[in-house]
Amino acid sequence: MKTTIKSVFLIIGAAAMAFLFAGQGLGAENTKPLKRVPAGSNMKKMDVGNVIGKPDLKVIALNVNPKTPSVGGGTITIEVSVKNQGNVATSAACSLTMSVFSVDENGYRIQGNSLMAAIPGYTNNIPILGPGQKHVITKYINLHHPGRNQIEGGINTESLQPGEESNPQNNYYKHYFTMKPQAAPADLVLHYIKATPDGRIQIKMSNAGKAIPDYAFGRAWVKATVIGSSPHRQILLKDMDPQGILKKPGVPAGTPGQKYVTFIWPDSGSQGINLTSGYSYSVEVILDCFPRIIDADRTNNSKTVTLSP
Repeated sequence: MKTTIKSVFLIIGAAAMAFLFAGQGLGAENTKPLKRVPAGSNMKKMDVGNVIGKPDLKVIALNVNPKTPSVGGGTITIEVSVKNQGNVATSAACSLTMSVFSVDENGYRIQGNSLMAAIPGYTNNIPILGPGQKHVITKYINLHHPGRNQIEGGINTESLQPGEESNPQNNYYKHYFTMKPQAAPADLVLHYIKATPDGRIQIKMSNAGKAIPDYAFGRAWVKATVIGSSPHRQILLKDMDPQGILKKPGVPAGTPGQKYVTFIWPDSGSQGINLTSGYSYSVEVILDCFPRIIDADRTNNSKTVTLSP
């Protein structure tokens, strides 16, 4: 009987020890099942050291000045703003291209009225840009056809490494603007050139035509030359007429209500002219010498006279 009881205790003890080793005892491995990693998982690529950003160049703004230019109204300024929207700097300079052309009411290009390479392809006009940095490209053009016009182009990133930019699809841009027909012309008139007693040049001017737009008036120059004795001198018309009298519509020369501007040329400084008493000089003056103003008659814009102060 004693042998039987001892055998029972040995069997129970062995079973308990087996349970401990099989379950949680003496450093046994946890039997809780692990989650399976889905096939094709990119978990290794999520390591911080492996995350690589990219630049992203995009045209974020385009401005035309004046917004609605007119034929013959002078130079048109186009400003294009480019931004790096990515989180890494570009590795090299890139190029913004531009074409300008007339389109009909359906948006189709009108042949012949175009500047197809206003900015050509490989100019490197976009410097290396860091994250969030911007750059403005400015282009000056002259167009001679009224109606709707289209500006289009893109950012040439061939200088970057293949696949370097994150979103090349947003590298293209398009913008429309309208050219007004030629405005009614002004008519600047140079009435006389005289010498003052102290050897300075005095001129008298008027506008016998329509009003002069601000942008043209502000860029018009008047040139004076003492022929054979000095280089020419030039002064902005707006500085000669700070009150803007010549900008306003005039009346035909010699009729009542005509308004004049008289200006005495400075005798010193970078644009000064001084005529020495006792000598004769041949003097030429030209109004709007680098034509910026639409003028009905340019034959009355200039005179050449002999002056003897």
